[in-house]
Amino acid sequence: MISCCLQRSAFCRGTDNRRKPLGTIWETGYYWMTHLQNFFRYIRIVGTHNTVNKIFHIVAFECMFTNKTFTLEKGLIVPMENVATIADCASVIEGVSRSRNALLNGDTKNYDWDSGYTCHQLGSGAIVVQLAQPYMIGSIRLLLWDCDDRSYSYYVEVSTNQQQWTMVADRTKVSCKSWQSVTFERQPASFIRIVGTHNTANEVFHCVHFECPEQQSSQKEESSEESGPGEPSLAGPQLDPHALQAPGGSSLPSSPGSASRSPNRQHQ
Repeated sequence: MISCCLQRSAFCRGTDNRRKPLGTIWETGYYWMTHLQNFFRYIRIVGTHNTVNKIFHIVAFECMFTNKTFTLEKGLIVPMENVATIADCASVIEGVSRSRNALLNGDTKNYDWDSGYTCHQLGSGAIVVQLAQPYMIGSIRLLLWDCDDRSYSYYVEVSTNQQQWTMVADRTKVSCKSWQSVTFERQPASFIRIVGTHNTANEVFHCVHFECPEQQSSQKEESSEESGPGEPSLAGPQLDPHALQAPGGSSLPSSPGSASRSPNRQHQ
């Protein structure tokens, strides 16, 4: 809870996050002024909850003024730009990848059989993205691995606390390839969980890119540049995309007898 005052006697509450979804790392709070001018000298921050212990910790604090306008809904920011980025302190907290946060680095071109994607074994685990703070979210966009003609099935859930999850997309009975746009009723979200349920090539679900909310402008640019889904990437060595090492050192398995769908694939 954040409150402000001029004389250190009567604090005026600016933001109240006591009952709002979990925030982590860098969190941005906006005090919406009810008058043309507000003068503050003191800012009081009161921690009310910690998921680990009974202490509230702050590493850094900044206070600024902006003329930029924001849309608020139920006290949370409705983002117009992609907030699932490394720069915005989002992170991948579940899923296997050769490069940490490859899912969020914005690179939708440089991926192949060996790198540039995040994955999980079907029937076990998921890919989970944690945003830096809770937002009102109504859309996401995914790029499924598409260097051959395979298709995937999956579903998407959102949560504010990693305990109660709400399904916002069910594509478990749909054959999905390449770019995926997911829209749903806007709701608070700090965590987005993507669970793969089927892969026509093997037993692993692969995702190259994630953004939240969906960026329409970038989608148009990519559609005009791409020659179509399924065109193999020529960058990097052509290795089997199920050959990642999961935490603990064991390889993510493929389905028995999975056949190559690309002439460049190397059997292992």
